Amino acid sequence: MQIDTNKIFHSPGGTAKQPRTHRTQSKAPKKTVVTDVGLRPQINIFDLKGFQSRYSVMDAATSLWQRENTIVQRDDAASVARLQARLRSGNLRMTPTQEEITGYLCRLRKDGLDGRIDWHGLESEFRSFRDMPAEELSESLNYVASRYVSVLDKLRRNFTGAELAEQESMLENIWVAGMTGLIDGYTRLLQSNLGISARDAQVIRVSLDALVEQRVRIYHTLVERTNAAAAQTGPDSFWLCNHDAYMATQLREAAVPNKSGSLPARGTYSIQDLSVAGRIAQAYQSEIESACAGSRNEAQLALNLAFVDMKAETLIQKNLVSEEMAKLLRKSRFRGHSVALEALGRYLDSQMVSRPSDELERPSVAIEYAIFHDIYKAILNAYCKNGGSGPEALRAGVEQGEIMTTQAYANNPKAARWGAPMKRYWETFYTVPDPRKQTRSEREIEELLAKIGRSPRSSNSTHQNYINDWQAFLTSINGENPCRF
Repeated sequence: MQIDTNKIFHSPGGTAKQPRTHRTQSKAPKKTVVTDVGLRPQINIFDLKGFQSRYSVMDAATSLWQRENTIVQRDDAASVARLQARLRSGNLRMTPTQEEITGYLCRLRKDGLDGRIDWHGLESEFRSFRDMPAEELSESLNYVASRYVSVLDKLRRNFTGAELAEQESMLENIWVAGMTGLIDGYTRLLQSNLGISARDAQVIRVSLDALVEQRVRIYHTLVERTNAAAAQTGPDSFWLCNHDAYMATQLREAAVPNKSGSLPARGTYSIQDLSVAGRIAQAYQSEIESACAGSRNEAQLALNLAFVDMKAETLIQKNLVSEEMAKLLRKSRFRGHSVALEALGRYLDSQMVSRPSDELERPSVAIEYAIFHDIYKAILNAYCKNGGSGPEALRAGVEQGEIMTTQAYANNPKAARWGAPMKRYWETFYTVPDPRKQTRSEREIEELLAKIGRSPRSSNSTHQNYINDWQAFLTSINGENPCRF
């Protein structure tokens, strides 16, 4: 069974800082493969047509037009003026007019496309997968594999001999660098936030490499079919076969889902395994970053990490991850918790250093490990005793948390974080906020969320946000909102 990882792991209990993803363009490496560099817009590969949506003939023509019209040579006054005119008109996406694209399409049908590759563009595309979010793992692997195969086929249809060998070598260098960045980046996400061992990280690398290799093999078998289909596109067949991004989309559409979703013999983990592990790592990352910023204490970390781990346990019990992945997730939990608590410790240490020397009292800032572990244990024990009930487990955690933080403040009144802030947190945990206290911008956000069918979070109690999140999770794994992996 395949599940929608978009609805599985995030922090329902607060507005944690979200981790950076691949949507921020990585810095270019010092060594480049060509020298005709222009002033190009940054590539956001996941906004491009063809990544997750159908890529039409008109999309293909528009992409070529945009490439030609957004590359600005500093010594080309006409291209600079053209760019400035479009910016002044508010056409920030550089969209062609109907007249422009019609004329351009006629030119393509007459002159066709040569076999040259936009090496800068391809290198940037592959580089943008270094910080790939888990929810886009499957689509990303499909994308990069199909792009590699389509470019290789284009080279072999347009070049021969030594020239072909040189072009293939350039492709191979870009491909290896791109896939190394993708695999290392995803593995680093799991290592940094779940604390997985170097040995387990290597197993993940091998699995990712095998999954990419599997897709490359599948797309190679479909090249002849997609070329034949492109040849049947009437007047556009003259140029479409040399539009490698369009042909890559045709390869992805022609792929057999069941075949591409199987586990390669060389790999240990499936796409679904790795997607789930990545989503857990992202949820942990959110908590770690919040702890670093001082917006999580031991009790809140315990609530949120236990909530994430309950979801992981539910997936394991429903056999939605493999036995091998279940083992990895379970044995990495303690190390993942340690990473979060260490982040909190660094924040508390920084606060202690910044205080006047006569106020330094180590007990007031030392991490209360018992608070974290006892709340976490109360939640997981209740989860197991109540047949996997998230709401019952949460209630047990809140009760334990209120007792322990109150006692911690009584034992050490100088530990301010266990005083008024936590007293108010527990008192208002089940209370719906007063809408009269909302700012205008908060009300506008609430209205927008309601229009798209999402529950307005700041209009709910903290408890209700947890419950809504749990219900959305159960809905996603029960197949009501399935997605392919």
